[in-house]
Amino acid sequence: MTYVSVVTIVAYALLIAGLAVVSVKDARTRRIPNGWVALLMLLWAAWRLVLGFAGKYMGLGFWSTLLSPAPEVLGCFGLPIYGVSLSEGILGALALGGGMLVLSAVYELAMRNESFGGGDIKLMAVVGLFLGWERGLVCLLVACVLSVAYVLVRAVAARARRASAPNASGDSAAAPLRTQTMPFAPFITLGVLVAFVS
Repeated sequence: MTYVSVVTIVAYALLIAGLAVVSVKDARTRRIPNGWVALLMLLWAAWRLVLGFAGKYMGLGFWSTLLSPAPEVLGCFGLPIYGVSLSEGILGALALGGGMLVLSAVYELAMRNESFGGGDIKLMAVVGLFLGWERGLVCLLVACVLSVAYVLVRAVAARARRASAPNASGDSAAAPLRTQTMPFAPFITLGVLVAFVS
């Protein structure tokens, strides 16, 4: 295993660990701290720079290694994780972060109801840096499907609770689901894990 492969595995592991911390914070507070998003962005920048310096050390050139795709590494169960280039990462950040921002703004104007929070949008932009736009879209699709499944399960459970205790009051689940907030970072994290092996 080469040095750049080890660096890439460490960067991916730190990304997953950071996303796990952000997911817990989002689940508890319904907020994604800007500091954690900035740390993940700095992780990406440091990783790309280390790849460039490693390429220079190996005689491949700093700029060519910095700009070219990250090395393919083996992930869980021996499945390969394909690296993206610097430009693919930046395009992924713009496509995912910008796309979510536009969709969120259109939804909020049309439905007059909050959709994605700013933290979710920034987090998806950072995920796009690591995954690129293609696998970033896989991540977003998986995250959306899982979050819809979560909402449906919550709705069925709330309906079952109301049916079993029709006179119960003060239940926060009794409020309409469209008015409740939901953490999206845990679903993004699961989407990243799926996208890594897609």
